[in-house]
Amino acid sequence: MRKSMILLVAFLLPLSALEMSADEKEKVVKIPIQIGTGTILQRDLDVCPILSYYYGMLSSIQTTVTSDLGQIEMTVTNLSTGEAWSDTFDSGVIMQTLLPISGTPGFYEIEYITESGDTYVGCFELIRGL
Repeated sequence: MRKSMILLVAFLLPLSALEMSADEKEKVVKIPIQIGTGTILQRDLDVCPILSYYYGMLSSIQTTVTSDLGQIEMTVTNLSTGEAWSDTFDSGVIMQTLLPISGTPGFYEIEYITESGDTYVGCFELIRGL
């Protein structure tokens, strides 16, 4: 009886592990980017030319630029801890860039300043375990 109980537990124990996910940090968060304080005279309903995502597995910000905006200065700031990261890239040459950050939980602000002086701003929050 005891052996059959041990065998039963041995077979059922791995089934409880199926609910666990080792890929918890693999989450992708889209960062909503809006036109900031720069003056942009635009009459059409064009979408923002900058797409930004946070990849939890890499603890990085991926930026994709859909049109040539020239030289772009990117700054990411964790407003909760004061940490800051920056990068500069030419969107005419590099349409996509990856900026590694710490991934520390907190409220983050991301800012893009284009060569023409236009500003694009986005905010996102990282919670423990994301």
